[in-house]
Amino acid sequence: MSKSVKIGITIIILLTVIPVYYIFSQQDEEGKNPSTKNVKLEQKVAKTVGTEIESETTGTNALTSESQNSPTLELSEQAIKQEISKEVQETAKTTVEEEKEEVRNDFIVVIDPGHQRRANLGQEPVGPGASETKIKVTGGTAGVATGKPEYKLTLEASLILGKLLEKRGVKVIYTRTTHDVNLSNKERAEIANQNHADLFVRIHADGSTNRNVKGLSVLTPSEDDQYTKAIYQDSLKASQLILDETKKNPAVKVNGISYRGDLSGFNWSKVPSTLIEMGFMSNPSEDKHLSDTSYLTNLLTSISDGIINYSNSNK
Repeated sequence: MSKSVKIGITIIILLTVIPVYYIFSQQDEEGKNPSTKNVKLEQKVAKTVGTEIESETTGTNALTSESQNSPTLELSEQAIKQEISKEVQETAKTTVEEEKEEVRNDFIVVIDPGHQRRANLGQEPVGPGASETKIKVTGGTAGVATGKPEYKLTLEASLILGKLLEKRGVKVIYTRTTHDVNLSNKERAEIANQNHADLFVRIHADGSTNRNVKGLSVLTPSEDDQYTKAIYQDSLKASQLILDETKKNPAVKVNGISYRGDLSGFNWSKVPSTLIEMGFMSNPSEDKHLSDTSYLTNLLTSISDGIINYSNSNK
């Protein structure tokens, strides 16, 4: 290969590689972790260039001045540009995916699987200093088609949700992991308080005398509730972000947000709180869906997306 051809190829490589290298190096300087993507890119380009040059020079001692302007050389340049473009697109895609998964590694979610095997019909104040009382914890509803009690469904769902969140860097704490507990709604809220949770997520399922009613609802503290004024705004933000994500899921019917000032689980909480009624166990079709692992995981994935969005909104 003549000296002029070598110089020409070298210039092409420099003109195409240097701008890309500069872009990636600038990203690293802006505070991102050092990456090996630049090295991989250079190696891949070098391999492509080497292959092209080898194919051009096999069985040839030298290139004439006419061959220096041949389509083969143009193909080498085109191959280099295509390879670089491919790498840039793949890198951009990876970056977006990494940013989507990114979450504060100190973000704490306390998940409360609603109810328990045995109800506790004793009374407790509805909120701090309240004279009004409520039952400590009810037994919940049961599926009309499956016969599954709500306390079993809520624990199944909570464990799935917890695993989804842990995979994305969230620290998860459960109020219960078995059915045989005796925890009042006040005590469940206090677990969230004691662990300084960033979000208290209460998992429930609904019931109605009307078997046609179905759909997911998100309950959030009322703005006018004297006990939850300090957590109202953040609770609403979390509830809305969860609702927004579930609305994107075509498999899920979403009813909306309900503001509640009568729930002791909210009133005793000092941290942002939300309660998710996943669907109606009194609706035969929805009851079956909620006991289908595939459907339930799909639903909880949308809920976890909303929780991650809430975490990211507080960075």
